[in-house]
Amino acid sequence: MRQEGFILIQTLLLLLGMGIVILISCQQIDEEIRHHQLEQEALQLESLVRAAKVDCTKEETLRYPIGQVSCTVTDKGFKMEARLENGQRIEAVVTHE
Repeated sequence: MRQEGFILIQTLLLLLGMGIVILISCQQIDEEIRHHQLEQEALQLESLVRAAKVDCTKEETLRYPIGQVSCTVTDKGFKMEARLENGQRIEAVVTHE
């Protein structure tokens, strides 16, 4: 009887350890996915600014399939606010070359 209790405790500890390992693995995967999504959003915002750098000719809001860019004329070029459909945004200043 005593040996069965010991085996039961070992089994429960083993299952608890496996559960903790699975939980940590899931958290790491979740963090990697979030990091990847942030990288993708950053690349999309950068591509919006690059496209607007060519397309902005006056104070205007340009619409693209992935978002929009508001261009404000400054004495040195444009101040731009790029915004994705999900609400992520970035501001950039683009000077005339």
